[in-house]
Amino acid sequence: MRCGVTLETLVTIIAGILGLMVGSFLNVCITRWPAELSVIRPRSRCPRCEKPIAWYDNIPVVSWLLLRGKCRGCALPISP
Repeated sequence: MRCGVTLETLVTIIAGILGLMVGSFLNVCITRWPAELSVIRPRSRCPRCEKPIAWYDNIPVVSWLLLRGKCRGCALPISP
């Protein structure tokens, strides 16, 4: 029995996920390069409590929806 998911739908979903990941990385680049910081180290941190953001809290859109845009550590908004 087929599940009914077409190749076009699958490609669209994968392209969307990749687009979110690339956009998230570009956001890091745009934020860090003017300050001459590395885009790889240190890991992303909460701008208020400085707690490192875990990899699973850094998943674009999904983690923002689950945490409502707030830091898991201090519960304050991550965006200033």
